[in-house]
Amino acid sequence: MRVGILSDSHGNLKRAEQAVRRMGQLDLLLHAGDYYEDALLLADGCGVEVKGVAGNCDRFAPGPEEQILEVEGYRIYLTHGHLFGVKRGLERLAERAGKVGASIVIYGHTHVPLKKVANGVLYLNPGSIAWPRITGRPGFAVLEFRRSGFSAEIYEL
Repeated sequence: MRVGILSDSHGNLKRAEQAVRRMGQLDLLLHAGDYYEDALLLADGCGVEVKGVAGNCDRFAPGPEEQILEVEGYRIYLTHGHLFGVKRGLERLAERAGKVGASIVIYGHTHVPLKKVANGVLYLNPGSIAWPRITGRPGFAVLEFRRSGFSAEIYEL
């Protein structure tokens, strides 16, 4: 099972579509907010199931603030991150992840890519496809599930 991950596309569908093409064959695409509507538009054209959440910039195209997904026996918690103050740290997000029993947390909001394991939970932020910070390069991620577990990689566009 191969899962593509985007965040913070902010209406830049051209880059989002480029990233989806670079991800290769997917079984699922996740969009971690800002703009939720972009997830809906990508769903129309990419041929795979797309799940997304609303971010702080989604006042006019509201969607769910969080999604809990079961993929290959793993619980994935998908949120934008703004409700948990992720720009100041992951403590509040970690609390929520614990409450929902997540083993993988996917979020955005910071526009900075991050792959970190803490207390057995993978925290994955693909960075922003539209307005990257720190790296200066638009980013996306791919999560792959195999019999032996899963792996995650962050890529630059």
